Amino acid sequence: MSDHWTVRKLDHLGRECLSYPARPLFQAPGAVLMRAVWNRPPMELEYVRLEPGDLWLETFYTDRWYNVFEIRAPDGRLKGRYCNITRPARIAPGEIRAEDLALDLWVDPDGGVRVLDEDEFARLPLTPEERAAARQALEGLLRAPLACWEDPRPEEVVGHLLRERGLTLAAAESCTGGLLSHRITDVPGSSDYYRGSVTAYANAVKERLLGVPRDVLETVGAVSRETALAMARGARGLLGADLALSVTGIAGPGGGTPQKPVGLTYIALAAPDGEWVEEHRWTGDRSANKAASASAALALLRWYLAR
Repeated sequence: MSDHWTVRKLDHLGRECLSYPARPLFQAPGAVLMRAVWNRPPMELEYVRLEPGDLWLETFYTDRWYNVFEIRAPDGRLKGRYCNITRPARIAPGEIRAEDLALDLWVDPDGGVRVLDEDEFARLPLTPEERAAARQALEGLLRAPLACWEDPRPEEVVGHLLRERGLTLAAAESCTGGLLSHRITDVPGSSDYYRGSVTAYANAVKERLLGVPRDVLETVGAVSRETALAMARGARGLLGADLALSVTGIAGPGGGTPQKPVGLTYIALAAPDGEWVEEHRWTGDRSANKAASASAALALLRWYLAR
C-alpha cells in the first residue's frame, strides 16, 4: 500500500467538505484503517477539545453505513471515539471518499455514549431506504458502542504492525486471567513476535515473578497505576521483549470498595522509549469488564505502533 492517501469527507450531495492526508495501517476485505493527525487550529466541541497533534485512527468500510475513529492526544491519552453515519465508503488506492449523513455518535473513553445532530439528519432529503439504513447503523452502534472498534480485529492490526517493525511483545495479566494473551495468540503466526505472558493473579506471583515491589502492593495495592507499570516492566524484562502490556483491575461482581469500585482497571505499556498507564472504570459484568480490559490494552498498543 502507498503511504500517501487522501481522505475526502463529502456531504450528502457528494460535495467535498474536508480533505486531509492519511496513511493506511491495515487493510482487510471491505475495510481500511487509516492514521491521520489533526493539523488544524484547536477546536472546542461540547464533548472533546481537538488539538494540533491529536492522532486519529480511522476505519472506513465499503459495506457499512458508518465510519469510526479513535482520537488520542500526542501523549497517548484516549480522548474518545466518534462514529460518523455515512453512506458506504468508496475506497480506491490512494483515496477514500465518504459521504456524511450528519448523524453521529460520540463514545467516551469508558464507553458512555451520546447521539449527535439528530435534527440535522432529520432535515436531509434522503430516500426512505437511505434513512432506514442510517438509522439501522446507529441502532447497531448503540447496542454495542465499543464493538465497531474491534473490526478489523486489533490483535490482527498490532500483529501486522509488530511484524512490520520487527518488534516483540510480552504481557502480564491479573484480572483478565489470560484473555489478552488468548486474543494475541489467536492470530496465526503470532509466534513471530509474541514472547509469552505471566498470569499473575496472586500478589505473591506479582512480586516473585514480575518484581512488583512489596511496598507498592502494601501501600497502593494490586489495583493501581504503580502495580500496572511494575507488572509491564517485569514482563518486559522477564520475557526479553521489546514491548510489554499489563492489566490489573477488579472485574467483579465482588471485590470493590468505595475507593476502588468494581470495574476499576489499570493498563500499562512499557517500551524502550516510554511508559504509559491508563485508568478505566468499566460498568459491565465480569465477562464484559474482562473483555473491555483486553480490548483497551490492544488499543493502547495499536496507538503506540501507529504513532
